[in-house]
Amino acid sequence: MNHLRYLPFFAVLATILFTGLRPDPIPQAFDQQDKLHHLLGFAALMFTMRLAFPQWRLAWAVALSLAAALLIEIGQGMLPARQASMGDMLANTLGVLLGWASSTLAYRWYLRRIGVTTEPEAAEPVARRANATRL
Repeated sequence: MNHLRYLPFFAVLATILFTGLRPDPIPQAFDQQDKLHHLLGFAALMFTMRLAFPQWRLAWAVALSLAAALLIEIGQGMLPARQASMGDMLANTLGVLLGWASSTLAYRWYLRRIGVTTEPEAAEPVARRANATRL
């Protein structure tokens, strides 16, 4: 049952690979719509990666997400009807950062929801002792 946490990650990864490496670009309803797709797609990739692999260090998750973004951009540059761009890579990077921030906030919310605190308990008594010694 624990293996179900991998399913959203692989679904997002497959969607990004399919849409990123298809021969023709997706039709756009407005100018620069592809940047929004890049941002949201890589935010979803990073968020689901943190869910699927919580034991990984953040640096590894970010590095793998950015490596996937770079490889997809290189692959797009090799397709005749597609082109790689720095704007797309910037949107990918911002998406990875957005996904990381969202996963961190969701994790902290979850810990508070179940009653686990992440703040040190010793900070308050130490502050009281410091104030008592001043008097």
